[in-house]
Amino acid sequence: MPFIKMHGAGNDFVFLSRENTSIPITNKLAQLLLDRHFGVGGDQLLVLTPGTSTQIPSLKIYNADGSLAEMCGNGVRSVAFYLMKYKQYRKNFSLQTDAGEIGIQFKGKKIEVDMGEPVLEGRKIPVRARGPIVNKSIQVKGKTYKIHAVSMGNPHCVIYVKNVTQFPVKEIGPLIEKHLFFPNRVNVEFVQVLRQNHVRVRVWERGAGETLACGTGACAVAVAGARFGNTSRNVKIDLPGGSLQVRWGENNHVYLSGPSEVTFSGTFLIG
Repeated sequence: MPFIKMHGAGNDFVFLSRENTSIPITNKLAQLLLDRHFGVGGDQLLVLTPGTSTQIPSLKIYNADGSLAEMCGNGVRSVAFYLMKYKQYRKNFSLQTDAGEIGIQFKGKKIEVDMGEPVLEGRKIPVRARGPIVNKSIQVKGKTYKIHAVSMGNPHCVIYVKNVTQFPVKEIGPLIEKHLFFPNRVNVEFVQVLRQNHVRVRVWERGAGETLACGTGACAVAVAGARFGNTSRNVKIDLPGGSLQVRWGENNHVYLSGPSEVTFSGTFLIG
């Protein structure tokens, strides 16, 4: 099975194209491919079905635990980078994901992804409450955390901390991910505000654990910060793997840009 390894700000992916393989992707195969000891290794598996004259390209996304993810901003950016560099895509196009149609714009060598409109209604995120979830208290291990919930096609929980470098993300992240308040589990962003237009973030991803970056998470951080008054609507987001830029437009769409790379290709032997 031919594959390509790629990453967006250190958020790394195994990429398969249906141009090159028709092997059915199961949860177990996704887990094996993403295993860093027994497989190729990565945060998510990206499976692209090329477009036709009547259909746009579609992207399936699998987490490291084999579960399906609705959306992955850095994954979309990385696939767009691959299509631009190796498949000569030069015009703006769209990708179909489980979260809906995602627009990709080429601005010179820069790729900007239109992530669509954020979902702010609790039941649609989903959480076990109605209305906007802003600075809401939840209990974890006897401690109260103030959370902000946003969906960018997948659910996110944003929490502000004083020093994100020292915060116990690996301890608290999985507890919030599986908290009963989130019926479908949740991605968790721990945020330290540096300036009105600059934050530092660590991410605990649902089904993947702590990752070096998360595109939808960065978008959720920008929306939560602007809505709560902690940051502006155009913000630089520093993550362990690199920096992303997110702007929340006046049209209510969220736009994501940042670095992407294709690192190597290979063949994974099955059998």
